[in-house]
Amino acid sequence: MKQLISLLVVLFFQSNYSQPKNDFILTPCSGNSILNSGTSENELVKIVGKKNVERVERWYAEGTERVIGSVFFKDTPQSFFIKWKDTVNFKNPEWIEIHGDQALWELDNGIKVGTELKELVKLNGKHFTFSGFDWDYGGYAVFEKGNLESDCYSIQLYYDYEDLFENEWNQIVGDKIVSTKNSILNKIRVYVDLITIYFK
Repeated sequence: MKQLISLLVVLFFQSNYSQPKNDFILTPCSGNSILNSGTSENELVKIVGKKNVERVERWYAEGTERVIGSVFFKDTPQSFFIKWKDTVNFKNPEWIEIHGDQALWELDNGIKVGTELKELVKLNGKHFTFSGFDWDYGGYAVFEKGNLESDCYSIQLYYDYEDLFENEWNQIVGDKIVSTKNSILNKIRVYVDLITIYFK
């Protein structure tokens, strides 16, 4: 039985994209059976192999917040980044960040990288707002007490800005609040670019 469990754990992270979809679903606040608040880098290294783990330094909040964490499966659809609460022993994730056009991970409410704006409005059950694009805090959604509202995750939107006139572009970029009701958004593709899952 122990050998079977070990095999299943290894299969969870192998580079085989025919894996069951459930392997890549995360529940906000709790994660899943492998990626959760009790996880350590050492445990994950034993599962995925040292070659698939890299410790990195990143800067957030307009370059004022230094974060030390670990990237797993860098530059692949399975990639994710963990910020550790304990940066001495590299354990107990504070949050996980998912990014990349082909990312396999998704939330159990249906949100994943690439989910488009119309689908988000549908999932939320109502229109919502987000911060204007193209600055450090750009694209962060506020779900306005809709179905998707939660303090256990955040999403950052991005857009394909082709075919916009300057006066239209100015309405959706910069330090401002943009409503999903804005008709300009119907002219372009707006989609989830980054997901951050917080542990409680």
